[in-house]
Amino acid sequence: MEPKAGVYTTEFWLTAVANVGGAAIALLAAYGLVREEHGRLWLNLAQALAVAVVPLALAWINSSYIAGRAAVKRSKSGV
Repeated sequence: MEPKAGVYTTEFWLTAVANVGGAAIALLAAYGLVREEHGRLWLNLAQALAVAVVPLALAWINSSYIAGRAAVKRSKSGV
């Protein structure tokens, strides 16, 4: 079975969606688009996710994607 090119893999799309979603949450919090009338709890939760959890999750997802693609390339080259 021939491995798929990067853009046709599940790993690629999961990584892309996670990065876009993480960036969207960070931008909403940074520009104040999550407003106080939505409730202080939701504002605090979004900011906490943007500041603490999202960068860690993105780092893990990106490193997993790179490791997976490297394994595919190694298997194709026969190393």
